[in-house]
Amino acid sequence: MQSKPTPRILIVEDERLISLDLSRRLPKLGYDVCAIVPTGEEAVTKAAELLPDLVLMDICLRGEMDGIQAAEIIKRENDRPVVFLSANSDEMTLNRAKLSRPSSYILKPFKERELQIGIDMALLNHGLNREIKAAQENLERRVVERTEELAQANGALRIEVDIRKRMEDQAREQADLLAKARDAIYVRDLAGTISFWNQGAERLFGIAGPGTIGRKVGEVIGEENAAAMVAAETSTIENGDWTGELRHVTADGTELTVESRWTLVRTDSGAPKTILVVNTDVTERKRIAEQFMRTQRLESIGALASGIAHDLNNVFAPILMATELMEGNNGADQGHILEMVKTTAQRGADMVKQVLMFVRGAEHQMEPTSLGHLATEVRRLMDQTLPCTISVTAQVGKSLRPILGDPTQLHQLLVNLCVNARDAMPDGGKLRIDLDEVDVDAAWARRSKGARPGTYARLSVADTGTGIPQEVRAKIFEPFFTTKGIGKGTGLGLSTVFAIVESHSGFLELESEVGRGSRFTVYLPVCDNTHTEMEKETGTIPRGQGELIIVVDDEHSMREITKLTLQDQNYRVLLANDGAEAVSVYLQNRDEVSLVITDIMMPIMNGRAMIHALRKFNPDLPIVAFSAADSTDPLVGTLENDRVRLLKKPASPYQLLSATAEALEAAKFSHLHRSAPALAQFSI
Repeated sequence: MQSKPTPRILIVEDERLISLDLSRRLPKLGYDVCAIVPTGEEAVTKAAELLPDLVLMDICLRGEMDGIQAAEIIKRENDRPVVFLSANSDEMTLNRAKLSRPSSYILKPFKERELQIGIDMALLNHGLNREIKAAQENLERRVVERTEELAQANGALRIEVDIRKRMEDQAREQADLLAKARDAIYVRDLAGTISFWNQGAERLFGIAGPGTIGRKVGEVIGEENAAAMVAAETSTIENGDWTGELRHVTADGTELTVESRWTLVRTDSGAPKTILVVNTDVTERKRIAEQFMRTQRLESIGALASGIAHDLNNVFAPILMATELMEGNNGADQGHILEMVKTTAQRGADMVKQVLMFVRGAEHQMEPTSLGHLATEVRRLMDQTLPCTISVTAQVGKSLRPILGDPTQLHQLLVNLCVNARDAMPDGGKLRIDLDEVDVDAAWARRSKGARPGTYARLSVADTGTGIPQEVRAKIFEPFFTTKGIGKGTGLGLSTVFAIVESHSGFLELESEVGRGSRFTVYLPVCDNTHTEMEKETGTIPRGQGELIIVVDDEHSMREITKLTLQDQNYRVLLANDGAEAVSVYLQNRDEVSLVITDIMMPIMNGRAMIHALRKFNPDLPIVAFSAADSTDPLVGTLENDRVRLLKKPASPYQLLSATAEALEAAKFSHLHRSAPALAQFSI
């Protein structure tokens, strides 16, 4: 069987970079580029000379003849299909383009997949039109040739059958294209019943096509996204299409993130009929993006490392001096010294927590976030870590509404801008952080790329540094672009800022003057949820009733301070150095022990293994766990499933005593609840 010849394409584009990009992309997609010309006049000449299978043409061209005029001549004189490429989508341009009867109209910027589908469908439709035209001409010739009505009718019937067969073959070919596409494609009706399921969907979800037809979408690919799917369906029916990210779980339990595109298909009368869904697996792309973000966070931490080390030394120095001072000081200054030690230790704990959160990051999770709290936190970090030659100030407006955002990424955005400002002031200067709210109207939105009318939180970082030359500004948000020397920067900082702003549906403005400094201003849309601040530690904690508690920790100082804190609240305490010793202590005192407080990371037997061992002897034993690790650690991640209350190290006495009282109260309530039926039966 002879293979089909490779389609030959004439590129008409006056932008050199775009024409080069197309000349590289098209051969990869299975096409030959027969020529590249920059003007409409040359396009007409080359089309007549080379007779390409298709002309890929920009509308706006240099010279007296634009793409629309050239297309009209090419179609009239050479009958070649024309696909327009244009950045213009205004009504006037579209109406002019329609008059030239183009085969397709693709808006810049476009995706490679959109380009391939546009070209394939244009070639396909053009071939079909030529066949139909040839068939019509053949029919007319036969009608003229035949003199008898019966012969004429038979000839027309044969031609009609032939056309129908070709159209059916064409429809089957198009169906084959959909079936074999790499993307997962399925068609469902408005009730959610699947009527088409291609091979890409079989590969992505691990479910064979025949087993999906006639079933509901929720039954086939799960209900993990029930709310998101309803929102997507509503938007598709109202607007005609929807695009967004969804999460799915395959038949073998693999978690996927897909970029999903929904299109409403209507009947001839215009009534909604079915929904075409195209899913692209972006799981790996999301993973790489998260790694990119983490790499850049590490770069920022590296830039601040010396300042962090300096500040941690400033934390430890007064604690060490205060403890020695208190050994020989029984005077009135002890209260002041203790308060200083407490404040300094809390400052060190906050710094470690902040650095760990920033380095580890978290899964991209949008939640109502207070930018005011974040700006204050970063200002404090910069004040502690930047050189003393740079003064840091912040002005945060009152009663600011939160934004819907990822706290880790927003923290990263602000740190990146501050580090960038520091690098612009090698000899020192002033760094200022400002935060307020503004209303962006339609005129403002038209002036700023990516902006839409609405209320925004406006976050700006200004410096008095060297400024940014005009010729550099267009490139500073490109990945890996840097003006720093080798080894002094990867060029990821500002590109990461731009990516985070985009992912939060915001926009960014830059003001800069060489020799006077720069101001980066980020605009992020506000949300109405105001419940973002953590509750402060208030209230009275019930005193203990002499309950016996086992405290397990491999750090001597942690065991002792926990013991003193509990004893001061009228609890009795037994100590254990590790999990194995704790099990032994429990078995010796099992009738009296009311609660176990344990560290998780310990030698010999860790806290997780100890909890499982103790629960074999007493499934209802209340347990409170300490850990500096977060839920990403395998030893900590599923503690909630074991009914264990988790406290993050370092915890305050209030947090420790509150968790202790709550765990004992919950155990008491659970015991009474189980005993109630027996007591009721006894009373009868």
